[in-house]
Amino acid sequence: MFPDAPSLRALKHLEELAELSGQGYKTHVIFMIMHGRPERFIPNLHSDPAFAAALGRFAGQVECRAYALHVDENGKAGLAGCVEITSNGNRTGLAGLAGPSSIGDAEVPIDLSHTKLAESDSGSYMMLLRLEHRAEIAVGSLGAIAFESGWYIYCGSAKKGLSKRVARHQKKTGKALHWHIDYLVPYAASIKVLPLYSYANLECSLAEALAGIKGAAVQHFGSTDCGCTSHLFHFDSDPMKTKEFLDILFLFRHRKSLGLG
Repeated sequence: MFPDAPSLRALKHLEELAELSGQGYKTHVIFMIMHGRPERFIPNLHSDPAFAAALGRFAGQVECRAYALHVDENGKAGLAGCVEITSNGNRTGLAGLAGPSSIGDAEVPIDLSHTKLAESDSGSYMMLLRLEHRAEIAVGSLGAIAFESGWYIYCGSAKKGLSKRVARHQKKTGKALHWHIDYLVPYAASIKVLPLYSYANLECSLAEALAGIKGAAVQHFGSTDCGCTSHLFHFDSDPMKTKEFLDILFLFRHRKSLGLG
């Protein structure tokens, strides 16, 4: 998936290429994938829905191709089964690559079937909150809850207006206390939102997965309208630095959110 963070520059380049296409030029985007052996390329609707939606809109104007770039343990770049790029009979190179550059014979399939999902603004999300100090907080009908210092992950969903929902959750002041998470947010030293644009509501599945990596459930938090024990889990250390949590994030972003199993 590309990009891994919102990229206004990538979106601008794509829009410029589409404009040139309208003027009669043939335009292209080539994605060089420097990660493992990918089975497909998908625009990253979770990190940059605007770019993903634009790539879908301009698919008939801008030709897109993707290739897997393999780098050995010494940092040397190369592709298996390659055709060298030449200019006037001389080897040429792509910026930043060691040695002669080459394009692989086999392309990585590009999957643009999910770009409409980026425009739907619908899906699920996880919020990562860090509490520097222990706090006892009155959380609506749940009453007073003692929150230990550390990291918390909250799971939620929005059938529409996902971007507005997570933006509201991050506000510490100036909003009515409606959801359980609204009571906890003002005490957070830092907040990171991980949206998952998805066809199905993954809120409860995310909670189950987090419980499976030994997240300590805050009883009934965010789950009074379902059968889950909780939708908020406490961790002593930063989950973003653990393989177990990243495996969950990538599984849900790359597969479950898109209905790929």
